[in-house]
Amino acid sequence: MTITGVYTIKTHDQLKAIADPLRTKILMNLVKNEYTGQQLAEMLNITRNNIYFHLKELEKHEVIQIVRKEEKNGIVQKYYRAVASRFIPDDHLLPSEDLIETSRQVFMETLEVTRAKIVNAPASSFALNSSHETKRKNLTATYSLRGSEESFTAFIEEFKALVDRHFLKKSEAEELGGGGKVQSYYLSLVGFPDDDEDITIQSSISPNAES
Repeated sequence: MTITGVYTIKTHDQLKAIADPLRTKILMNLVKNEYTGQQLAEMLNITRNNIYFHLKELEKHEVIQIVRKEEKNGIVQKYYRAVASRFIPDDHLLPSEDLIETSRQVFMETLEVTRAKIVNAPASSFALNSSHETKRKNLTATYSLRGSEESFTAFIEEFKALVDRHFLKKSEAEELGGGGKVQSYYLSLVGFPDDDEDITIQSSISPNAES
C-alpha cells in the first residue's frame, strides 16, 4: 500500500496524540512501511503492551489505520500504516509549541536513523577505487542555499520526480530479482530555513564530500 498526500491535523487532541516522542517514532516508521505491533515493539525496543497502547491512541485519533490482517499460528496479526506521508496542522491550532518540537524531533530522528545506517553499512559501501573518479559510488554533501519559498517547493517536487525517473519502485526491483541487476541505495535528505549562518560545524570530510 502506497501512502501519498497530506493529512491535516484538525483537533488539539490529535495534535497532543502525535506530540508524544514515542508516538512520533511510531508514526515515522508507519509512514515508511506497514508493521505489526510486535514488529514495532522489537524495532523500538519496548514492550508489546506499551506499543499497543500507543497504537490504539494513534488509531483512535485517525492518524494511523489497520491496512490488513494476517493469521499466523492461529493468531491474527494486524498491520498498521500511517494515513498519509505528511501531517500539517489546521490554521486554528497555530501557534503550537508542541508541534514545533514534534517537527524538530522528526528531523533529529531522521538523522539518527541515517547515522545507524552508516554505522551498520558494509565496508564495500565506502571502499573507493580509480573507477570512481568519474562514476560516483556514494555521496555526502551539505549546502547553504538562497531562494524563495516557491523555489524550495519547486525543488522538492523536481527532486521527487528525479528519484522516480532514475530509481525503481520496490515492486519493480523485486521483479528484476538479484544477480547484480539492482543495487540498493540509502538517501537521506534534510532541508529547512536557516537564518543562523554564524555557526561553524567542524566535521571530517569524506572523499566524496561536497559543500
